[in-house]
Amino acid sequence: PVNGLQLHVQEHNMIKVVWQKSNDFKGEQKKYKVRINKAGEKQQKTEILVSNHEFVFKDLSYSTTYEVEVYNDKAVIGFLVFLIILTSVALLFVIYKIYILKRRNTDEQYQEPIAAEVLLETYKRKLADEGRLFLAEFQSIPRIFSRYTVKEAKKSCNSVKNRYVDILPCELMNVIKVTESNCKDCHHLFYFILFFGFKESKKYIAAQGPKEETINDFWRMIWEQQSSIIVMVTRCEEGNRVKCAQYWPSPDRETELYEEFIVKLNSEDHYPDYTIRRLSLTNKREKNSEREVTHIQFMSWPDHGVPGEPHLLLKLRRRVNAFKNFFSGPIVVHCSAGVGRTGTYIGIDAMMEGLEAEGRVDIYGYVVRLRRQRCLMVQVEAQYILIHQALLEHNQFGETEISLSELHSAMNTLKEKNLDNEPTLMEEEFERLPTFKNWRTFNTGVTEENKQKNRSSSVIPYDFNRVFLKLDEGRSQDSDPDEDEEEEDSSDEEDEDSTQYINASHITGYWGCRAFIVAQTPLADTMGDFWSMIHQKKVYTVVMLSDSSEGDTDCIYWDKEKKSFGEIEVEVTSTDNSPNFIRRTMQIRHAKRKDRREINHFQFLKWTNKEVPEKPQDLTDMIKDIKQNCGTSKSQRNNPIVVHCDDGSSRSGVFCALWNVLDNAESEKLVDVFQVVKTLRKERQRMVSSLEQYQFIYDAVEAVFPVQNGEVKPVQASAADSVQIVNETKAAEQKEEVKAEEPASTTSNDQQAAAESTPLVSDGDKEEKKEEAEKEAPPTETTPLDDTSNGPTVTVEV
Repeated sequence: PVNGLQLHVQEHNMIKVVWQKSNDFKGEQKKYKVRINKAGEKQQKTEILVSNHEFVFKDLSYSTTYEVEVYNDKAVIGFLVFLIILTSVALLFVIYKIYILKRRNTDEQYQEPIAAEVLLETYKRKLADEGRLFLAEFQSIPRIFSRYTVKEAKKSCNSVKNRYVDILPCELMNVIKVTESNCKDCHHLFYFILFFGFKESKKYIAAQGPKEETINDFWRMIWEQQSSIIVMVTRCEEGNRVKCAQYWPSPDRETELYEEFIVKLNSEDHYPDYTIRRLSLTNKREKNSEREVTHIQFMSWPDHGVPGEPHLLLKLRRRVNAFKNFFSGPIVVHCSAGVGRTGTYIGIDAMMEGLEAEGRVDIYGYVVRLRRQRCLMVQVEAQYILIHQALLEHNQFGETEISLSELHSAMNTLKEKNLDNEPTLMEEEFERLPTFKNWRTFNTGVTEENKQKNRSSSVIPYDFNRVFLKLDEGRSQDSDPDEDEEEEDSSDEEDEDSTQYINASHITGYWGCRAFIVAQTPLADTMGDFWSMIHQKKVYTVVMLSDSSEGDTDCIYWDKEKKSFGEIEVEVTSTDNSPNFIRRTMQIRHAKRKDRREINHFQFLKWTNKEVPEKPQDLTDMIKDIKQNCGTSKSQRNNPIVVHCDDGSSRSGVFCALWNVLDNAESEKLVDVFQVVKTLRKERQRMVSSLEQYQFIYDAVEAVFPVQNGEVKPVQASAADSVQIVNETKAAEQKEEVKAEEPASTTSNDQQAAAESTPLVSDGDKEEKKEEAEKEAPPTETTPLDDTSNGPTVTVEV
């Protein structure tokens, strides 16, 4: 608008408009636009262009109010253009800020790599507040990068080959297209290479578990990519659902034909958590084309979940890497969908390489890279946390697994002492063991009514794995005992109100969970509970490690004659003596049932008031005898072994650890005392609590597998080193008959009575009785009882 605008009514129908002359023209022409319209009528306007600074409107209506505007037309246009530009810039700025905010929330966040020194601190910080930071970090990773298409996977010839419709391979340069033999235009795209490990390109092939329709494609991919290692991290069936087709021959068939490929099973080795198969792959279309393929199936990983212990995946990684060499090709990894467990294993392997090479890891960044090439890699938050836990496990505790062939050299290194009185490697390894103090609740064992049932207040069973005793075992005498016991096992831990407390815990063995029940030696008022536990849990073997030099009758929970403890009737039917232990055969029967069960009871004699037995071989000999004589039947092998000592922890922990380590050494030719003890400590308080006990386990394993001619072999007892074990109970019954056939016996009546009436015999008393027996027996006596006697003889190693 112009300045100095004035209106003059010259006549009744004329208005003169005058304004100040302006030199500030924005347009090309120096003209003014004068606009007049009746007040209140915005639609009817009259506009006139004038060059000077005045104008007269004529022939206007009488008694009418008019509005007059004068302005430079080009200036208005310039202002409007400026306004449009300003608005556009502001809009672009807003759009940019929205893009940045969206990228921050839905695209990858930049996370600093974690140094090894602060890995534990970072893990604790993210895990705090119920894992809030872990959840936010994991959810910020896009599930799918939509910029890649999946048209090829959706073709009609390929759609039937996809196990899940929402998990399809993206069309990237690293996709492996396997051409079908009968259709050149059909490719199966579900297998594709992740081109990177930590530094190595083309290290992995991530795949879905083969379907029946894709087994041929799977082996064709193995052949074309020259892969020699397959890592399978799923079972074929889980929860009554098929997760993966069996694409290898079973042991009873040995060879299978998949179109032009012949797959032969050369060997199959089963271990607790995994199975290793050695396969031969032959292409009929090529001559001299047989290749060796190693198939490793990990079975302790639930779908959408995680294994119980992170070190199991580190162990799996060691097994896989033991077979890898320069010519092995990319490692094929698959689960069911090929994203969750597959991505987690690949992430752990790659990040382990980064941790060892650079001392830092970028877990977040690597998972983002995985998902850029395959959707949903590392599928759930628990798997994302598991990668951190596995790296933390390695960073805290290191490699503690020792090959059996290197055991003796490793033992020398662990025990080697430094000149500066620094701790040995053995001592440092023991100090790294976590104590797990109060890591689980033990509320039941510390209630007022249960306190008196504990021998030691420092060894209370955790609530999560304590043994439940069913209160009411009342059944009719005609009921099926097996059916009743199965019902008890399935229901006793569901209803805690219908159970009672006993100081005992379920302990994991090498071959599975709940292999042992570790308990304190029963008190006088808990003997009935102890025998009820043995009956309810279908126990066939009991190991007694209480101090044999005390002669404490409070530890004796059986009698020479038939006796009832609560509702369980116990009868000792035979007693076998050896220098290191006493083996008793007992019959137990519930008062309301007709069936009887035979129990093997082993009492160790060579553990006096010390942390460990004097000779490791004494304990390992008893373990061998238990395995040879009590673990042969399938029914007994699947039932727990009860192990007890005074406090239910110190000696029992050494026994269980040694048992598990020996199983591991015999099965896998590997020794990992650290992980075995760490697992036991998580399951019961004060297990293997001293360095002396820890070193004893190592020494015992070394004694069982000595070096012979440069090779590690188990000890084999010679005939000169064997000892006769005589069934003294049956021998006493047949004494007169034996005397008629033989001039003397290897044991005297005094020894017979002592063995039955005094179960705990000290070493000194044993030597005195041995001398008396030698005086009474003629020097020509060298043979045990004949077969006409009912007392069998057994040879054991000493």
